[in-house]
Amino acid sequence: MHPEPPEYLEFLQPYPQNTVKLARGLRQAILDILPPCVEIIWDATNTVGPSYGFTDKNRDHFIHLPTYTNYVNIGFTKGTSLDDPEGRLVGGGAKIRHIKLHQIDDLNDPYVRKLIDQALMTADRPKVPVSPCIVIRQMEGPKRRPKPGA
Repeated sequence: MHPEPPEYLEFLQPYPQNTVKLARGLRQAILDILPPCVEIIWDATNTVGPSYGFTDKNRDHFIHLPTYTNYVNIGFTKGTSLDDPEGRLVGGGAKIRHIKLHQIDDLNDPYVRKLIDQALMTADRPKVPVSPCIVIRQMEGPKRRPKPGA
């Protein structure tokens, strides 16, 4: 089991218990899949979740797991460049695409694993390696979180 920052658990408190369990389980599962890298735990305006890359720069992160009220997305920073013949990736932005995950086992889907592998292969890597670590980042201002009983 990978260490879980107490801040991550604190950030997840407003979410329903089943969603917290899903988010925590997916985080553990993705850490088992990925090589050692930098993990940024975000307390962002619209969501809470980790992102992964080989530097501590946001732009270099290639996968993220934002938590929403009833599901967690797996987001791919360069999603528009991934080979997605089944069209499972969704999103309207210039680059980022995602898939909704409803159970931890969704990461074992061979199609999803191929997307993860592609993201990993195209990830930006620094000339000088950065030691794997966990960074906590909190955005200022009001947060959108599930209402109690959601």
